[in-house]
Amino acid sequence: MVAITLLQPISTIMAIDVKSISQLISEFRKLQTKDSITPESLGYILQRLADLLATAGTSETVANIQKLLDGFKAAGQAITALSQGQSDRNHIYANNTTVNLATGAVASSAGIFIQQATTERAGAMRAQQVTDLNNARRAVAEIEKILETVQVKLGMTDGSKGVYNNAQIQVSVDRGRLRIYGAAQLIADGYVPYLFRLTRKRNQWNDKVALQSGVERKKYCAVRKGWNLYGSCHSIYIATDNTIGFSTNPHSHQSQKAASYSTAPETLVTHHTRADGSQTFGWGRSSVALLDRKSKVNRHRMIRLRFAVGFAKKIPPGRSLVTTANLVSSLAEFSLIYNPTTKTWHFGK
Repeated sequence: MVAITLLQPISTIMAIDVKSISQLISEFRKLQTKDSITPESLGYILQRLADLLATAGTSETVANIQKLLDGFKAAGQAITALSQGQSDRNHIYANNTTVNLATGAVASSAGIFIQQATTERAGAMRAQQVTDLNNARRAVAEIEKILETVQVKLGMTDGSKGVYNNAQIQVSVDRGRLRIYGAAQLIADGYVPYLFRLTRKRNQWNDKVALQSGVERKKYCAVRKGWNLYGSCHSIYIATDNTIGFSTNPHSHQSQKAASYSTAPETLVTHHTRADGSQTFGWGRSSVALLDRKSKVNRHRMIRLRFAVGFAKKIPPGRSLVTTANLVSSLAEFSLIYNPTTKTWHFGK
């Protein structure tokens, strides 16, 4: 009865070492003599069977294992290795090794891992796109070098880039003298003032090649109309009290350092006396007469001349043409007015 009770659960036990049980049964059958089967020998065999049964799992354990195996079968394959595939100009290929989780079979394959990028989706950059990008970078670098060269010749700065920036300046008339506002920071940053006139102007043509070869050369450049530079960076000076002084050098020596500066308005006008005794002054390409030619009594006429002040990087005279494109500030306009009654010049707006 004891043997039957212990052996009954064997049908529900799995994963028992059957070889060990068969060996015990064979040893039991070899006992042939009378009294050879004793309670001690029978108990030993039954104890060995009990120990083997204790190592076996239950039906619940088997169910869990079966559930795990079903999961492996459903999962299919797993990647065990991945490496760079063949080289291609448009796609990224990969070599992968997989294992079948149900059977353990190992397989290798190759295919597209990342497709090329398009305007509709992200992806791998094509080889041609890299070539185009490098060409664009080189082109931009060349353009930057050209712009830097042009800016240096024109006196442009990082702040100006050839257009007016936010520096706003203004000129006003204070007790007969000109005073400028908003220029303190520009002066502190190393910029200098320039004087412009609204004139028609053309410079002399300097053709060294034609001069050396003896070929007839042009005498003048093309006419420029608009705000033209008067003198050079030495023609105007800003005092500590913000008053504006003008170089007293003759017009032909405005490119040289000033011997002195004056706040008087007539400093900006150089008078010439004609053979008939009438006075004129130069204004760009024009020679302007003070007398009203329509008057029969030699009456003087009122004249208004437009000037302006602007700040830019200091450019030595003759280095390059200075225009309003070089300015890092706005143009601060003022007028020079001739009063025919008093025959004097004064500043105005």
